Amino acid sequence: MFAAVGLCLGGWQLWQYVQAHRVTLTFRDAPATGVELTFFPEQLAFAAPSPPPPLGTLALAAAAAVTVGDDLVPGQAVVRYAAEGVGTGYRHVQLGADPAPIELRAPGSVRGRVVEPIPLWSYGWRCAELRPVADAEVVVMGGGEHGVELAAARTDAAGEFLVGGFDRALDGLAVRVRAAGFAIEHRSLARASAAEAAATVVGLMRAPSLRGRIVAPPAFDVRTLRVLARGLPGIETVPAADGSFVLEHVPPGVRPRLVLYGLPTTLAHAPARAGPHVRIDLVAAASVRGRVVDATTEAALGGALVFCGDDHAVRADASGRFELVQLPPGPATLDAKFEFRDRRRRVERTGSCPVLLRAGEVLTDVVVPVE
Repeated sequence: MFAAVGLCLGGWQLWQYVQAHRVTLTFRDAPATGVELTFFPEQLAFAAPSPPPPLGTLALAAAAAVTVGDDLVPGQAVVRYAAEGVGTGYRHVQLGADPAPIELRAPGSVRGRVVEPIPLWSYGWRCAELRPVADAEVVVMGGGEHGVELAAARTDAAGEFLVGGFDRALDGLAVRVRAAGFAIEHRSLARASAAEAAATVVGLMRAPSLRGRIVAPPAFDVRTLRVLARGLPGIETVPAADGSFVLEHVPPGVRPRLVLYGLPTTLAHAPARAGPHVRIDLVAAASVRGRVVDATTEAALGGALVFCGDDHAVRADASGRFELVQLPPGPATLDAKFEFRDRRRRVERTGSCPVLLRAGEVLTDVVVPVE
């Protein structure tokens, strides 16, 4: 009897585990030609490319449902769906939580014009004319300016564009516009029916090119990296073999932090900002392993957020342990933040610990006390 109970309990636990590591997507009125799915990581972080690289794709041959695991949905993800005669759309998904059926609707469009406002001084600055911007890239994003690409087009000689083939009835749509010599521009796009091709005018400002150079160890190929402008999604470039790079579309007067996406954990660099001629030196990275504890009781604080500067953060596990990698060498401060609810109010506790990081070394047994 006890063996049967144990067997049932083990089967129940196994079933729960399987359910928690899968998600099923269903579609209303799936077309006969099937649906193509592309999965993207749900990383709306300021230090990731926009759109992010895809995790993988699936082609459903006239199927109305599909179940996937953590290889395509690592906890959370964004799935883009497309099919013939259907407006391309997107949906946020999470393992263990089957979303409502995805409604496939007729494709919609957005039309408009991209222009450069020409100022004129006449008892104050006025707009003298709207000069068309030809060959500008116009991209419809699902999920806002950090989202995934749903459709794209380019402007003609008159600066006009028509982007079609996406689901206009979705929330969270945005239009991204980039053109050579101009700053990037994002516009939110209100939901509408497929029959409405709402017109919009996008004005662009001139923006200078920002140049820089990455100095790396001899054996490292810098062309595997992407240079990102932190907090400005859609502004990125790939350096040349000699480490030189040109960053376009940065709004005038803005000097964003630069992030090197794709950098291995063995390398790091000091914080750098975009400018006329910036240099980024890659050096051997440092790592830190430790625990976050209560400063009074020394009890572990699982789930605390631990960060070092603006670009490196990690959440401690249930035992309060953490590991921070890819840190630039030198004196630094580890900060921790622990949040919880106490009688309907949110309580935030913080703490810090100074450390000295050495290139290529792992600092262990670091304790960050939280007051």
